[in-house]
Formats: sequence, structure tokens, C-alpha cells
Amino acid sequence: MDIDEFLTRLAAGELIFDDATLIDAELLGIRLRQVSLRRARLTQLDLRGADLTRADLHAACLTLVDLRGAHMFAVNLARARLFQVDLSGANLHGASMQGACLAGVQLRAAQLAHVDLSGANLKGANLQGANLTRAILRDVDLRWANLLESNLLHTDMKGAKPDGAKFSKR
Repeated sequence: MDIDEFLTRLAAGELIFDDATLIDAELLGIRLRQVSLRRARLTQLDLRGADLTRADLHAACLTLVDLRGAHMFAVNLARARLFQVDLSGANLHGASMQGACLAGVQLRAAQLAHVDLSGANLKGANLQGANLTRAILRDVDLRWANLLESNLLHTDMKGAKPDGAKFSKR
């Protein structure tokens, strides 16, 4: 499906785009609330400021996607694979991200309170200044991740692998 078809169907009220492939588009501020993009392939998209509240991206593959400042409250990114994705300043409060591959992803100053990242791969991710209050980081790979200035208040990190990760001294 090309971008024009996607936008036409979205404008007509369609919400299910499972297994879709969307490539190379500028969709700043687009409203994708409750849209289902399960197993979708999203490549080279500019989604800065987009609204993906309660969107379902279970097992989706995102490559070279700019989601800076996106609204992603309670989004489902479980088992998703993100490569060269920028989520800096995004609001992912309450998101489901269990088993997601977020290695090297930019999450600077992201809102990750109450997020479930159980079993996720955050190896080398940049979480500087992120809010991880009450997040679940059980069995998460945090090797070489940057967590400087991050809020880890009441964060569950049982079984996490923090070798080489950078934390602020308190």
C-alpha cells in the first residue's frame, strides 16, 4: 500500500492496517489514534508530533522513523523492532513494550512512566533525562545504555542487565 492509499483509507475512517508497508513520507502531526499497524513495516517516516495514542504496533518493524515529540499514550509496541528510531521527547506513558528491540534507539527526555519494558533490548539506547517512574524493566538488556539524569523512582529492574550502562550518581 502506498502512502496516498493509506491516507485516503485513514481519512475514510479505516483503522486497521495490519501488515502494511509504509515508506518514505512526511506525516508530521498526523492523527493515528487507535490505528492497528500490527506487523507493519514503517520505513523512513517523519512522524514528529504524531498522535499514536492507543495505537497497536505489535511486532511492527520501524526503521529510520522520526517520532520526536509524538503522543503515544498506552501504545502497544510489544515485540516491535525499532532501528535508528528517534523517540526523544515522546510521551509513551503506560505503553506496552514487552520484548521490543530498542537497541540504540533515542529516548532522550521521553515520558516512560508506567511503561512495561519486560524482556526488552535497550542495549546502547539513549534514555538520558527520560522519566521511567514506576516502569517495569524486568529482564531488560541495558548494557551500554545512557540513563544519565533519568528518573528511575520506583522502577522495577529485577533481572535487568545494566553492565556498562551510565547512571547518575545520587
